[in-house]
Amino acid sequence: MSRTLFTFIWLVLLASCDKMDISPSQADSFIKFYNTFPVFTGSDVKEIPGRGYVMLGTVSSNTEGRQICLIRTDLYGNSLDTARYYGTPLDDEAVCIQVLSDHGFAILGQITDASNKKAAYFLKTDSLGNIEIERTIGGTDPIVEIVPKNMKVDASGSFYIVGYGMSTKGNAPLNKNIWLYKLDQQGNPVWDEQRDIGFNNFDDVGNDLQLLSDGRIVITGTTTYPDDIMHAFMVRTGERGLGASLFPIASTVDEEATCIQTVDNNTFIISGTTYTSASSSEIMMKKVMYSATGLEVVWKNNYVDKNGAGVCVILDGNNLHLLATTSSTGINTTITLITTDLNGENAVYSEIGEGTQLSASSFEKTADNGFIIAGTNKHSENDQSMALIKLKSGGLLW
Repeated sequence: MSRTLFTFIWLVLLASCDKMDISPSQADSFIKFYNTFPVFTGSDVKEIPGRGYVMLGTVSSNTEGRQICLIRTDLYGNSLDTARYYGTPLDDEAVCIQVLSDHGFAILGQITDASNKKAAYFLKTDSLGNIEIERTIGGTDPIVEIVPKNMKVDASGSFYIVGYGMSTKGNAPLNKNIWLYKLDQQGNPVWDEQRDIGFNNFDDVGNDLQLLSDGRIVITGTTTYPDDIMHAFMVRTGERGLGASLFPIASTVDEEATCIQTVDNNTFIISGTTYTSASSSEIMMKKVMYSATGLEVVWKNNYVDKNGAGVCVILDGNNLHLLATTSSTGINTTITLITTDLNGENAVYSEIGEGTQLSASSFEKTADNGFIIAGTNKHSENDQSMALIKLKSGGLLW
């Protein structure tokens, strides 16, 4: 195991808002912070091919509610125009963003609707972030509230959203069921009803999904079935999101799956967190495979150098890249990128922000074979900045 440790002069960087000049020679790596409101937490980032990046986050202040915020940047991380804000200044939260074929954006968020219930909030914008389509998606019986978690776009331009809904099914007053929904290009519902997947009287939360080449959908997340311990799970639906079967992945301690990547239509990589105690956690990655007898775990690896929480994983040729937030002592946190072989072994660590309170929310591979990472730099509860980090090939910062 080898380690590459990155440190930087935080006082200089934290003095910047969104206009730190970066020369062309530095375009392949940088760290930038954005402070349009006192609290700006990062949710997602995507590359706009040949143009730069688009970031999504949640902003708030001490006296106002929360709103969803979009910032477009050039290839150097400099803002292209003023930030765009969406939703109502009440209790809104950014979830994720997708770049569309026309360079417009699909935005997923969570809002509190007119009945004071949580609901999914979907936007389609042009390439500047101007709203073209806006939808609030509330629950329908037996789902009374919706918490969206992720969204994917298929080749036809339709949108698939996963999360969980608070369900009235079962004997308990309310329990969480996986919620799956599909919209067409115009933001109109495609299916005759929302898909409601899970076990009565247990909590089932969908955190991520992938669309398979045969029209089926796979979902991962966390379930408390069958023994009230948190288990990672796999769901593979039929076409139209029907015929879903939920397979818990056995564990003796709480585990949470937050991301899934497809190897083929039967084999998947799952990443997340294993909670070994109330104060200790490990970054988790598994390879799972559907067989004639059900779901099998091909291998499982935990990365235990520090307390950590797995955020998401990328499958890239002969490597797996796993993004996580790790901590060692006190309140300090670090963004950690772990690169392994296809068996999850021979890990190489890249750490960004040791000794700070920097945390990761999402990342993707960039056209130059590097990485773009979205996260949050926290100084206090009322002083947080969205972070945008561009790494070179191999996960190098400088």
